[in-house]
Formats: sequence, structure tokens, C-alpha cells
Amino acid sequence: MPWRRCARQQGFPNLTDGDWLGGPPGADYIAQTVTKGRIGVMPPMAAAVGTPEDVRNVANYVLQPFRQRANNVAAQLGKPKFAACAACHGPDGKGNAALGAPNLTDKVWLHGWGEDAVMAMVNKGKTNVMPTFAHRLTPEQIHVLAAWVWNLSQSTAVAAK
Repeated sequence: MPWRRCARQQGFPNLTDGDWLGGPPGADYIAQTVTKGRIGVMPPMAAAVGTPEDVRNVANYVLQPFRQRANNVAAQLGKPKFAACAACHGPDGKGNAALGAPNLTDKVWLHGWGEDAVMAMVNKGKTNVMPTFAHRLTPEQIHVLAAWVWNLSQSTAVAAK
């Protein structure tokens, strides 16, 4: 399988893999996220992409680097339609962590893999919510938790090298 899920459970990020969205990685960012929560939004983009066939073509374009038997014709037709996605994901699909827009060229797929999953995201969008824990944890507990989570992701990143 050429990809791996970012999540141990689909829709929930793997906190040990070093793949971070929404801000500069580090214990301070994690502490801020735990304290204040975070909302990640991928708006429905089908209208901006075009027809249902255009959405399928964009999905093939996004998936092309990962498939041995990609629909190359559909992918080439989807390339110009990807412009609607490039505003957040960048013209090269590498994402924008500050916006929370994931890298579409890596093997981390938080919300599922394949043509159907990409089409569903383009058609329906997605909103993820990390709730605030400021009222449940003390600042000291948040500090220790953030350091622990950051350390988990560093251990995996170092081991992978």
C-alpha cells in the first residue's frame, strides 16, 4: 500500500508522526491547541472545480503520484481544475500548514484514501474540531502534556531517519 493513514482512527490525527497542521510545530503550538482548541475547515469546492466529472478528474490528478495504474487522461484533465485547490494547497499541492491545508503529495491521508475519499472531500468539505481543554486541565498539566506529545512525534521522526 503506497500510503499510510495519518490517523490510528480515520479522522483523528496520529500525534506521533510529526505531520502537523495549523501552525509551527512544537510544544508551544501543541499547548496552545490544547488550551484554546482548534477548528479545521475544508470548504466544499465542487462548485469552484466544475462538473462532477471535473471533480473526478481533480481527484485523479491529486492521486496520480501514488497510483501505479492512475487514470492519466483524467489526471491531465484535472490539472487545470486543480487551480481551485491551489489557493490553499499551493500550486504544487504541498499544502500550507499555517492555513491548516494539508500536503496532498505525501502519504498522510487523515480522512481516507482513494478517488472516492478525495471526491467526497471536494464535494462535501469537512470541519474538524479539537475542543478546548483549558477548563479541564491546569496550565501545568497542559505544559507537561504538550511536551510529552511533542516528544512522541520527535521520537518517531528521528527513528524514521
